[in-house]
Amino acid sequence: MTLCNTARSKCVLSLLGATLVVSACGRPSAPPADPAVVATATVDSVVLDTAALENSGVVVDAVQTRTRTDQIVAPGLLAIDETRTARVGSLQEGQIIESRAQIGDRVRVNQVLATMHSHALHDAWAGYRKAIADHRRLEKELAYAVSAHQRAERLYADKAISLQDVQRAEVDRGSASETLAMGTAEVNRSIEELEHVGVSVATSTEDDPLNPADESTEQIPVRSPIGGVVLERLVTPGTTVVPGTPLFVVSELSRLWAIAEIDESRLSQVRAGRTVDIQVAAYPNEHFVGTITFISDVVNPKTRRITVRSTVPNADLRLKPDMFATMALGESEPRLMVVVPRAAVQTIAGHTSVFMAQAGGRFVPRQVDLGTEEGGLLEVKAGLAPGDRIAVAGSFVLKSELLKPAAEGGN
Repeated sequence: MTLCNTARSKCVLSLLGATLVVSACGRPSAPPADPAVVATATVDSVVLDTAALENSGVVVDAVQTRTRTDQIVAPGLLAIDETRTARVGSLQEGQIIESRAQIGDRVRVNQVLATMHSHALHDAWAGYRKAIADHRRLEKELAYAVSAHQRAERLYADKAISLQDVQRAEVDRGSASETLAMGTAEVNRSIEELEHVGVSVATSTEDDPLNPADESTEQIPVRSPIGGVVLERLVTPGTTVVPGTPLFVVSELSRLWAIAEIDESRLSQVRAGRTVDIQVAAYPNEHFVGTITFISDVVNPKTRRITVRSTVPNADLRLKPDMFATMALGESEPRLMVVVPRAAVQTIAGHTSVFMAQAGGRFVPRQVDLGTEEGGLLEVKAGLAPGDRIAVAGSFVLKSELLKPAAEGGN
């Protein structure tokens, strides 16, 4: 019985062995590993052997530094140049009779923008005419006093009158001369009063310089003190105005202001006289050059920012007031920074990282804090030091090898 069981066991083992041999022969063998990608990866590093490192495209180099200056860029707004702008107001109480200028009109210096009726003009003309009449009377009185004085001197020479009579005639002549001077001053005052309400008194002839050539106007002209473009018309015919009422805004637009605000921490990096690069959305491929002319002496307490004003030429009038602009106000002081090529940077587990090269072909990801990019080089604010050796190329291969264990574990 025991012998029979032993023989049976040997038979079963023989059959199992034959089955395993058949199964092994029927299953294809695994392909040999590619020596170009032989790598060992753990959850926190990748190790490449010599052959893999040579064939993977991974390049290792030391972290470099660059000296860089940053542009101070701020949003801005174009505005009219207040030094080339006139806000025309009423000098007298009255009523607008006619408005001759419309918004957008280009006007010359002293061009009439509107006319107005005012009782002040009637009073000014009355005062002028009275002053002229008094002046003419005083001229005749002086002429008579001069003639009387000359006659008295002749009679005194002929011993026909006394010296006292001559002296009295001389005093009358001097008094008439002084009175005429006062009359002339009154005429000048009345002329200035007319000019104050906008009426210029022209003279007719050289023989009678105080005779006005035109006293017929009964309306006050509102004139533009500068040449430019009418930006605002604040009155219409029939509007009643008082002294100080705004009427028109005229501006010369061949030069504009560009106004921006900068953080107070950047104040030391801007100064008057520096050039400013200005861009507007209307001309995205063009740059306009301005000059900083004013830096505010106070900080805006709400925004903690400082106003910087620049002037920008606008001879062709392409730039318009109230356009939004982007202003590059200059460069910061040069500073040394750590930089890496963009090809060295990968995103791993949601973090920006580079691969640090260690001995034995080991690469370990390290998180970095990046800044701005210039010329294909990214500033590293934190995470690396000059001289650190990293994978400057082929970092994507390293990232793929690093993520393989996680991917296979998921399968």
